[in-house]
Amino acid sequence: MGALMDLEKLRLARSLYYQCLGELFVFSFSEERLSKLQEYLKTMQECLFDENLKSNFDILLKHLDDENSIQAFFKEYDLLFLSLKNSIPTTFSYIEEGFENSNPLLCVRQILVKSKIRRNEKFFKESEDSVGFCLLLMSEFLRQNEDDLAKELFEKVINKSIDEFLGDVFMNKNANLYKEIASITSAFMEFERLCFEVEKPAKINSKKVQNDLSRSEFLRREANKQRRTREKSQGIS
Repeated sequence: MGALMDLEKLRLARSLYYQCLGELFVFSFSEERLSKLQEYLKTMQECLFDENLKSNFDILLKHLDDENSIQAFFKEYDLLFLSLKNSIPTTFSYIEEGFENSNPLLCVRQILVKSKIRRNEKFFKESEDSVGFCLLLMSEFLRQNEDDLAKELFEKVINKSIDEFLGDVFMNKNANLYKEIASITSAFMEFERLCFEVEKPAKINSKKVQNDLSRSEFLRREANKQRRTREKSQGIS
C-alpha cells in the first residue's frame, strides 16, 4: 500500500514530465508550441527523481534565458526530425518494424478507442504512434487516472522502442540541446519501468520489416531490385 501511495503522490510530477517531453518530440502548428517549456523545466528540476539530471536541466534552462532562445529548439528539431537527409524516424511503427502504419499504430488506436481522448488533427499532423503524441497521451492518462491504459501504452508500445529512438538522437551529429533532452527522457523511462513494473526489453539487432525479413535484408533486396530494373531499362542482360 505504501508503494501505491507513493505513486499516487508522484502522479502529477510524472504527468508533467510526459507533457514536457511529449511537446519537445512532437511537431505542432500551434502558435503556443513550447511556450511553457521554461516553466515546465523549472518545475521538473524542482521534483527531480534522479539528482544526476540537474546538470541537464541547467544546460537547457540556460539556453532559455534569452528572449528568442526557443528558436534554437525549433531549429534543432527540424535538423533532427524533418531534414530531407538522415532524419530520425519519429513513429514507433518505423522504429520497431522498419515501415510506417504497422502494429504499433494499430495498438495505439485500439488503446485510444477505450478512452475519451482523440488526436486534434488541426495541430497534430503526425500519426497517433509518433513518439511525441504517445508521450502526451501518457500525460493525459495519468492526469485522468487511466492507469490501466497508461500501463498498456507504455508496455506494448513505448517501452519496446523508446531506447532505440533515444539512441538515434544521441548519435546524431546535429543533436546538442536534444542530447540533454534525450538524457532526461532515458532516465525517466527507467523510472517509469519501475513504476509500471516493466522490464527493459532485450536488445534486438535486426528488425523484421516485411515478410519476416530483417531490415538489412529487406534493404539489400530492394537495392538489387532497383539495380535490375535500371539494367533492364538500359538493355543490359
